[in-house]
Amino acid sequence: MPLIHITYNGEILGTFQRFERLPDIEKSGDVWDSKARDICDIKKAIKDHYIIAQDYTCPYCKQRIEVNHNASWDAEHIIPKSTHPRFLFEPLNLCVSCKDCNNEKRDKPVLVNNNRRTLPVNSGDYIISHPHFDDFNDNIRVIEIAGYYLPLSDKGRKTIEICGLLRFSYKYANYGNTSQENKETILELANSLMGASSPAEENAYLGIISDTARAGQKLSKEAFLKQKEANK
Repeated sequence: MPLIHITYNGEILGTFQRFERLPDIEKSGDVWDSKARDICDIKKAIKDHYIIAQDYTCPYCKQRIEVNHNASWDAEHIIPKSTHPRFLFEPLNLCVSCKDCNNEKRDKPVLVNNNRRTLPVNSGDYIISHPHFDDFNDNIRVIEIAGYYLPLSDKGRKTIEICGLLRFSYKYANYGNTSQENKETILELANSLMGASSPAEENAYLGIISDTARAGQKLSKEAFLKQKEANK
């Protein structure tokens, strides 16, 4: 379902319109960091809207973070405000993201043509999965138990790269779970393998299962050697 973008009304509409009337040369991403009341008010409205519209879910990693305050979220400029400040308050260039994805993505280019002067409003204009114009599940499949993001398209690969989603599998690879948990992980991955829809997806699952098994073997060997040493 398409993400419902914010609609400006009242005083925040006036703030948006004043910014839009500025010559492009006077539009700066630094405006976002202003402590002026009108800027603070429009920023809060943006965060409050998208947290609810996105059901407390990051559009890039799909983590759900349900909290009673919005400090756990960053307002996200899909096209970076540092490179395209003219889109600073454009509703279709806004969402919220988790702090880790926002930090990873930062100022990385996301446009096919980075010299665009008007806001691109078509999926094909973006190299990543766009929160407003794309269905995430068309581009990435999340294998939650292994912390793995399986790219289903070029956009999926770029989203994983730009938003640093491999950080989840790195974390998993270094965890200290028990061998039983490792077995349960492999079993769930094997069940997912049975539902794979293409040879490429099958190969991806087989690779993940192989990596998971090796990680489990390594942990089991280390535990065995420590126990053996302790019994001497």
